[in-house]
Amino acid sequence: MGLNLNYTPNRLVDITTLTEDQWLSWRRKGIGGSDVAVALNSSPYRTARDLYYDKIGVVMSDDGPDKSITFQIGHLLEDVVAQIFAKKTGLSVYEDHWMYQHPFFPFLIADVDRFVTLPDGRKAILECKTAHYDMQFKWANGAVPRHYELQVRHYMSVMNIDVAFIACLFSNNENDFVWQKIERDLEEEENTIMELSAFWNNHVMARVEPPLVEKPDAVLESLRRYFGPADKSEPTVDLDRKFVVNLKEILALKEEKRSLDAQVKALETRIKSLYAPIVEEMGTACKGTCEQGGECFKVSYNPLYREGISKDRLSALRAQYPDIYDEFVDQTESRIFKVVKSAIA
Repeated sequence: MGLNLNYTPNRLVDITTLTEDQWLSWRRKGIGGSDVAVALNSSPYRTARDLYYDKIGVVMSDDGPDKSITFQIGHLLEDVVAQIFAKKTGLSVYEDHWMYQHPFFPFLIADVDRFVTLPDGRKAILECKTAHYDMQFKWANGAVPRHYELQVRHYMSVMNIDVAFIACLFSNNENDFVWQKIERDLEEEENTIMELSAFWNNHVMARVEPPLVEKPDAVLESLRRYFGPADKSEPTVDLDRKFVVNLKEILALKEEKRSLDAQVKALETRIKSLYAPIVEEMGTACKGTCEQGGECFKVSYNPLYREGISKDRLSALRAQYPDIYDEFVDQTESRIFKVVKSAIA
């Protein structure tokens, strides 16, 4: 294809003038930064089919990850992350409230968190993220989670900018903070544009659902969001005979799993029988050592604590304090897939 780099992005709309519904409507006009990993089947949160439904205006049964509390908190903390980045780097950070569009590929749009002025006067991009404290390992040694990297590279493509930074805060302490610099990669950018073009033209514009090729858990969650809660009043579905192969393999694999589970249970029982007398000797101690013949074995038997309410107490709470129960107890739905084979009468 060969990228033409002699361009400036088009200004689409000043997002400060939009309501949330209007902003979402503008986003549906193209592929934004947070959509890229989804379209390329690389998102840990959504499938390409979720994105397809969003772009054609299909309403899902629930709001999905973009409406989660975690997402909203991340949006609210963008300014905090930007301030910490500016403090740690000494670079000037500023906002630009426009939504932009690639002039040569108009289905590519960008709504950038912040921009940075480099010492040589050039403009760079700053993407602000927050994450749970336990997720720091994903950013270790200069790494950036792939779906975030794809987002930033998309912004560089639309804006025709060669340098971007991505910063992440992991707690309310500015020391739990990391930032990485990303340089533009034109070869990867060209390949990504080709894949996004295929998604936009072959699915969104053609109104053809993309196949569900992501990990099974992501696919099942996508289907749950699309179909909504189970309805026990629905009649039995006559499944296509092509699924007989699937059902037979499911039964065979479940039988194999039962056999392996039995082996695991036997091994766990044997292991416990071996360490029971060691626990007896340790008493209430949490650590022990055993040395012989130049070998040293270190043993730990540490307690784990968790808070919870037993079923009996939960029932009592519902009976005695129904208002409190309704306020604090959430009901979630999970479904169990089960197969039983029998002969046809």
